[in-house]
Amino acid sequence: MAGRYSLKRQILPQRNHWIWLIVLSNVALSIQADDLNCIVYNDEFMECRWNHTEGKPNSTLFYWYGSRPKQECVNYIQENGYNIGCYFSKDKIIEFENFYVYRSGSNDSGNISSGVKNFQLQNQVKLDPPANLTLNMSENNELFLTWDPPAKLLKCRMYEIRHRSNKDKDWQVQVINAQTKYVLSSVDPEKFYTFQVRSKSNQYCANAKLWSNWSPAIQWGKEHTQSEGSTGLRTTITVLSLLALILLIVMATKNERLKVIIIPKIPNPGRSFDPLFNNHNGNFQDWLGVPKDALEGFKSAYRENVCIVSESPVNPSLSSVHGGSYEQCGMTQIPEKVPFFGTKREAQPKNTSPAMLFSDIAVFVESNSYSITKSG
Repeated sequence: MAGRYSLKRQILPQRNHWIWLIVLSNVALSIQADDLNCIVYNDEFMECRWNHTEGKPNSTLFYWYGSRPKQECVNYIQENGYNIGCYFSKDKIIEFENFYVYRSGSNDSGNISSGVKNFQLQNQVKLDPPANLTLNMSENNELFLTWDPPAKLLKCRMYEIRHRSNKDKDWQVQVINAQTKYVLSSVDPEKFYTFQVRSKSNQYCANAKLWSNWSPAIQWGKEHTQSEGSTGLRTTITVLSLLALILLIVMATKNERLKVIIIPKIPNPGRSFDPLFNNHNGNFQDWLGVPKDALEGFKSAYRENVCIVSESPVNPSLSSVHGGSYEQCGMTQIPEKVPFFGTKREAQPKNTSPAMLFSDIAVFVESNSYSITKSG
């Protein structure tokens, strides 16, 4: 009898525990159980969060491990005066043991509760992204990517590396276990490469589904290696420059003096010549205001003797073959008109071709030669 009584005492607490779970699971749900999720961040702390809808009652969180007694959350995470999560310090996290959690609330119509959720916390770990990524080129034209190892349990880590060049549209993805380096072979020196890495617990230590965030990108190009931070800095400088330019344009439209400094007016020379035609009838010297005595000083006083050679009618007394020619010499003044001295026949200027001009010169020379011979 004593043995049977002690056996009953051992079974009753377990029965009560399962009855409690069944009762909680069958409560009419007014709060969605799927809203509640717990994440362990880098094995350092844990947060269990849920969504709060406007008008719904404030929630209270309860949790326990295995058959241990339930406890209420001590450190609530709040937003606009409502509880939206619970914070657990590292000493409250127990892995490889069932973790139970549920939340309840109350309003004027009574108490409402969510269903109980069960977690294995080693599967809920979200690691920090790998840090201090470094790229080095080997003599064999291979690019070595390395990063800092975790503080503990390297054998429990797996990493996903993605990379692409400026010629690629899609990422190339590789997964490695328990290593903190990756080698890219056959690197094209004309391309520009971008790398990122993320991590999670591998299948040997947990059944984790949560990857860390991607690390900051590190890049390697033809002449230099640069991080994502330098790219972001250039983008920031470009945006600030555009904003400054827009601000100057807005200020220039409201301030005429600033507008003249930034966008000077282009002078129009057409209006400057209006007095030349309206007041001086196009007389350029008059418009410039040049004195008349100065204009007289520019006139030339140079004079030159001008001899006019002209063809004459045929004169039998001079030659029996050729007609004669005569010349008139006189004084002329340049640039005035040339005076002609009178003869028996007035010399008339006419247009002659080069052939006629040479013919006149030949007649003149022959006439002079005949005169000299006759006088001799």
